[in-house]
Amino acid sequence: MKILIVFNHPAPYKVDLFNELAKKIDMEVVFERQACRNRTATFYADKKYKFTYRFLKRGTFGEENSNSNELVKHLKKHHQDYDLIVMNGYSTITEMKAIRYLNKHKIKWCLFVNGGVVKKDYWLKFKVKQFLISNANYYLSPSEKVDEYLLHYGAKKEDIYHYPNSTIYASQIISKPLAEEEKKTIRKEYGLPETFLYISPAQFINRKNNLALIKLFANRKEHLLLIGDGLEKQSYLTFIEENHLTNVTIHHFLDKKSLLRVMSSADAFITLSKEDIYGHTVNEAMSQGLAIITSEKVISSHKLVKNGVNGYIVPLSEEALVFKAMDSLTPLMGEKSIEIARENTIEKMSASIIEALKEMRQK
Repeated sequence: MKILIVFNHPAPYKVDLFNELAKKIDMEVVFERQACRNRTATFYADKKYKFTYRFLKRGTFGEENSNSNELVKHLKKHHQDYDLIVMNGYSTITEMKAIRYLNKHKIKWCLFVNGGVVKKDYWLKFKVKQFLISNANYYLSPSEKVDEYLLHYGAKKEDIYHYPNSTIYASQIISKPLAEEEKKTIRKEYGLPETFLYISPAQFINRKNNLALIKLFANRKEHLLLIGDGLEKQSYLTFIEENHLTNVTIHHFLDKKSLLRVMSSADAFITLSKEDIYGHTVNEAMSQGLAIITSEKVISSHKLVKNGVNGYIVPLSEEALVFKAMDSLTPLMGEKSIEIARENTIEKMSASIIEALKEMRQK
């Protein structure tokens, strides 16, 4: 079986998945661009490709968009070489042109989605999305919550295949939450206190709602560690300084290995994001034995977080419920998080996708 996968850029978590898939299937990946403009260079620092790939040579613009005819030309010449075409996106002009070509020539293809949020689109935007999404022959979806998104734009339920979305290898999941002395050792390296520690890795952008999260800690004794970078960083620092907050620390972006290590030294994970089409950091935090508090707007939480078991899903509009969740966390929740994380690994993700692709091929 030979598969062509089209993806926007070589995000490290996608490269890990493609490396795993390539162990079992013959596949080729076309990347539309070398990098997204809203990502730091360190985000792409650890790239090791163990699969056949190519980058489109021109047409990139904006943060993530591209407008190239190279992909369609490739499909015209080589589509018969593949058993299935997998489009891991539909929103760039390049992707739209490719989907239009596949539909016009009745070439079977699969839409592989990482997540999705149903929005109130204006009429024309809805129709364009409906055209692009509904005409796929098959779909790869990470959860029933994401199915709602696909169905909203015209997908058929019987054409949807599920996979566990993950950025974590089984070997990266710790066996149990760290002992207090182990946590202290790691925290000392990063200048972090020994008090109850919440961690929140995120881009410093509006939809992540980090400033609202910082404000919560103005009235808390616990410590918050924000990890990331972005345009809003200075506004966070200004608020912290003006309000004399000593229980909030901002740290620059960390590579995956370092991030997981720091996560393992924390006591809980928290995010009040206003929108996440999936939210990989939830599973990453769970893999390191953390209790989870996440907003209802983080799609992954609806699959990974069991209220009262390994954490809580909270509404953004109810600050009192956020505080109640923070006061209700227990050490046992971290152990439960590890159990759930073991079922959501890159290895299991790859195996599920391969099985789904085989079924699609037989139809």
